[in-house]
Amino acid sequence: MTTPTLSPFYQKILTHAKFAKVPTDIYLTKNNPLRPLHEQSAFTLIELLAVITIIGILAGLTLGAAGAVRRHGATSTAKAEVAALQAACDRYYADNNLYPSNTSATPSAVNPTNYTAAGQTLFTNLLGSTALTNAPTSKRYFEPKPAMVYTNGAPNYFIDPWGYAYGFNSDGTYAPLIWSTAGQTKSSETNKWITSWPKL
Repeated sequence: MTTPTLSPFYQKILTHAKFAKVPTDIYLTKNNPLRPLHEQSAFTLIELLAVITIIGILAGLTLGAAGAVRRHGATSTAKAEVAALQAACDRYYADNNLYPSNTSATPSAVNPTNYTAAGQTLFTNLLGSTALTNAPTSKRYFEPKPAMVYTNGAPNYFIDPWGYAYGFNSDGTYAPLIWSTAGQTKSSETNKWITSWPKL
């Protein structure tokens, strides 16, 4: 039995099909879902470490800048509060012909925990009461924000943005000295203090 001879048209198609090449470049592309998992591309350890290092550096820069902004804000707040307390003392003097008087704290005492008694005197005289929540028994010369008042003791006293008592010293005759240690507790850092008097 003889094999039938195909027409030239079919011979041409079979010839092309026999020698056709499968395009392997499609198979070898990185993101081909048909490619085996062990052949797909992934991050190397060095690349991951480089990315983590860059993220750490950027986070450090951001946190450092945020800390500087907070410190600057606290300093500005303390300056405004010292000026407001000084103005309130001047109003008190205008009515009473003397300033609130307490000399127990001096600028030479660098520990703000020693300022409590003088701060209580200042608070009581300017607010006309011993506590922020009490009704005044005399004229009130100052209206502090609640965050500016330490209320866990009686009498209350004024605190700076760092949580320390404001320093206060006056003999009643001369304008009082009012200061914040700006969170510093060492005598070598008094140049960072915020004061009601001009620094040299």
